[in-house]
Amino acid sequence: MLKRFNFKDTGFKHIWIDLYKNNPYLFPFSSYEYNEQVYVYKKLKVNTYRQKDEFYVYYEMEKPLAVLPLTIKGNAIYLFGDNISGCDNLDLIYDADISDNDFTTLFSELAAEFPGKELRFYKINERSKLYRFLTDHKEKLKRKYNLILEEDRVCVKIDFPSDYGMYFSSLSRNCRSNLKKAYNKNTKTNADMNLKVVQGPIQDPKLLSSMMRVYAHRESERKNRKIDFFSFIKNRYFSVLSWNAEKMQSQYTFCLFLHHSLAAFMSGFQTNFGEIVFPRVAMNSAFSKFAPGKLMISESVKWLQIHSNLRGLDLSRGDERYKYEMGGTEHFNYRFFMNF
Repeated sequence: MLKRFNFKDTGFKHIWIDLYKNNPYLFPFSSYEYNEQVYVYKKLKVNTYRQKDEFYVYYEMEKPLAVLPLTIKGNAIYLFGDNISGCDNLDLIYDADISDNDFTTLFSELAAEFPGKELRFYKINERSKLYRFLTDHKEKLKRKYNLILEEDRVCVKIDFPSDYGMYFSSLSRNCRSNLKKAYNKNTKTNADMNLKVVQGPIQDPKLLSSMMRVYAHRESERKNRKIDFFSFIKNRYFSVLSWNAEKMQSQYTFCLFLHHSLAAFMSGFQTNFGEIVFPRVAMNSAFSKFAPGKLMISESVKWLQIHSNLRGLDLSRGDERYKYEMGGTEHFNYRFFMNF
C-alpha cells in the first residue's frame, strides 16, 4: 500500500531515518538529513516552480518498507533532488531486507498511482538493491513497463587495507615511483606539507571559502572560462553540498596544504558501509608539480588507517587517471526508464 505524506510530517521523517539507518545499500545522499537541505534549496530554484514533489511510503502488512521521494514534471517522474542536489548517487529509501516481490508490488502500485507517466531515474549505483532487482528481472520489466536500463556514468573508488605498506605495495611500480618523487620534492623544497582533516560539520567559513575558490578555479580551467567569480559564489553560498558540509555529522573533508596554501581537497560524507564518498574533489593547479592529488590521497589513507575503521575512498563520478593510479577501481551508476 502506498500512502502519501508531507515532507515535514514527523512520522514520515522518522520512517525515512529508520529505513536509511545502517542500510548498506544506500549512499548518504539518500538520508533525510541531506534531503532537508535539498527541500529548502528547491525553493530558491525558479525552474522548479512548475514541478510537484510527492512523498510516499510503501507499506507491507502495515510495516513501512520504502520511502519514495518523487518529483513530477510534466509527464515524467524523477527522484527528488535530481539535477539540483549535488549528489552523485540517488535511490529509493528502503528496508535493507526488502524483497524482489516487494519491489514488484511497489512498482505495480506506483503504476496505478501514475498511469500514463514515465519514470526517469538517474544515478542508481550498482550497489543499490533497486539496481539488482532491475537487472534480475530486466526482461519481465521490459515486457510490462518497457524498461530501459543503461549505464549512466563511471565512478572510481579506492579500497585499502589497514596497513599502509600493504596499500603502497598494491600500487603499480610506476605509481610508487611517482609517489616517492612527490614526497621527495616536498622535502627538498621545504613545502611544509600538512593534512587538515575535518570530521563533522565544517565550522570554519574561511576554510570552506578557500576550498570553493580552488574548486571554482579548477572548474573554470576545465571549461576554459576566464572568470570563476560566479562559480565560486554559487558553490560557496548556493549549493546543497556546501550547506550539508556545514551541517551533517557524517561530513569528512581532507585538505592538503603546501607552502601554507590549499593545494588539494576532497569533501564528502561517510557511508553506512565503511567508506567516504566525495562528490567534490579538486586540486590547485598552481601546485601541480607536487602531484597534490596523489599526496592527498596517500596522506588521507594513512590518517584513516590510524584514526578510523573506514577503508574506502569513493572519489565518485569521473575517470581521471590519478584515481586509477592510486589504486582505484570502477563502479557504475545507471539510469532507467519505465512507462506506466
